Amino acid sequence: MVLKKLRQKVGRYAAFATGDFEKIFKDFRIPSLPDIVVKIMALLRNPSSSVNEISSLISYDPGLTSQILKMVNSAYLGLSKKVTNLNQAVNILGLKQIETLVVSYGVTKIIKDPKKEHFDLTAFWTDSLLRALFARKLTSEAKKDEAFLAALLQDIALPILLKEWFDVYQRAYQRWQKDDRRLSQIEEEELSWHHAQAGAWLAQRWNLAENITCAIGLHIFPPEIIKDLPVSDEIFEAVAFSSTIPSVLQKEPSWEEWFSFLEASSFNLKEAQKALESAREDLLDTAEGFGLKVKAPVALPNF
Repeated sequence: MVLKKLRQKVGRYAAFATGDFEKIFKDFRIPSLPDIVVKIMALLRNPSSSVNEISSLISYDPGLTSQILKMVNSAYLGLSKKVTNLNQAVNILGLKQIETLVVSYGVTKIIKDPKKEHFDLTAFWTDSLLRALFARKLTSEAKKDEAFLAALLQDIALPILLKEWFDVYQRAYQRWQKDDRRLSQIEEEELSWHHAQAGAWLAQRWNLAENITCAIGLHIFPPEIIKDLPVSDEIFEAVAFSSTIPSVLQKEPSWEEWFSFLEASSFNLKEAQKALESAREDLLDTAEGFGLKVKAPVALPNF
């Protein structure tokens, strides 16, 4: 009964976080996840599915198979012995981590470079992956994969909006280039909604878990608001904290927002510093596992 009520609360917040985008984006082309990803997700969520069935379906996509084997042998897990068998990899990673890899693989395949001024797709994935690793390292073992995926996708609406809806979105985006405030503040002034809501709506359309949808929609909020929510999940605060890591595109990265969030959050400096340093160390190896090109990570602050 308690679990049922918690799910209902999370579901209501997932709906709240997405806004009324069915109307806002009625003529908007929404990129769909690859068919193989959708099929694997369905199989993963079927309690009667076996590891052999899951591995067999994954093997139909050589790119995904290669990514999973790369990831299981990367610093992401830090195993001492190399894994070469897909069945073994699925067993070692577990179904939650396999789902994270499958969804991440699918999303990276459908996101195209919008080729708009000031947008750099390599920098986008660098920022997203560093923030995902940071959020993952701040959360408990049971929540690491959800935190990673939510943080990785927190800004996923941005390249899609720039590519598919630039006529409407450009005024907010172009104004942001000349403004020091967060993008979400400018979006709300110009459009009455922000990319976090749009990202949560996309996650909902892709049938991602409700707490991941929520974390994406809530990532722009300060810890005071997140702590005051009637439903809690540790990934909410971790993902929001990750969003304050400055972009690699900043010539002189400012860590002021990161330290301000830390001061009001549930985290302490020692664990946040350790998570940040570890995320930076793992970035290149993890990017290779995901098949992503990244830039040199942002320089760390003076602690």
